[in-house]
Amino acid sequence: MKKKGILAVLLIVVMTILCGCGGMSAEDAQSYAKSVLDASYKGEFDKYIEWTKSSEEEAKKLYEGNIDATMQQAGFASLGLSDELTENYRQLFLDMIKKVKYEVGEAKEVGDKEYEIDVTIEPFAGFEGVVSEAETVVTEEVTNMTEVPDQNTINEMYFQKIYDLMSEKVASPVYNDPVTVTITVKPDSNGVYFIEQSDMQALDSAMLPAENL
Repeated sequence: MKKKGILAVLLIVVMTILCGCGGMSAEDAQSYAKSVLDASYKGEFDKYIEWTKSSEEEAKKLYEGNIDATMQQAGFASLGLSDELTENYRQLFLDMIKKVKYEVGEAKEVGDKEYEIDVTIEPFAGFEGVVSEAETVVTEEVTNMTEVPDQNTINEMYFQKIYDLMSEKVASPVYNDPVTVTITVKPDSNGVYFIEQSDMQALDSAMLPAENL
């Protein structure tokens, strides 16, 4: 029973629209960074819209589209899961990312118009033991069947069990001790400020540590 699909989807695709051109103070950098995180994880778009000059409709479309893209990248379609279970997973991940915990610190100028910001994160600990428990339960169920089901049926059973376990974890989230991830807000060659994709991926990995599965 492969873990690839469930592991891959835990890396959330972040919102990458850049903010407007022009100078930026340390306070601006902190505000911009917080707006990106709040939009990416919480679905809170007010400040993000101010910085990116986008509409609420555009921001929501990007937010929802990122989840859909992540589901596709995770390979859910190739697993033969039912439409109902696939949609349940999509909603589960939307619920899950809204419960991540982070605090955006003050920005510190580190170079020509570049700012570093420490983001304090409480990693989500709800994944611990989920995969091994699901494997144990489903293996036992399949072993006790008089007829061995096909792979699609086994996948459905396996991912249904993981979904059930994760739903319980998301409903009552538990967090590990805080960690700090440093991100950089800087201008590109056109003077448009942005956060490196690698920094956002580091935040994802710290907030939702897939290795705990």
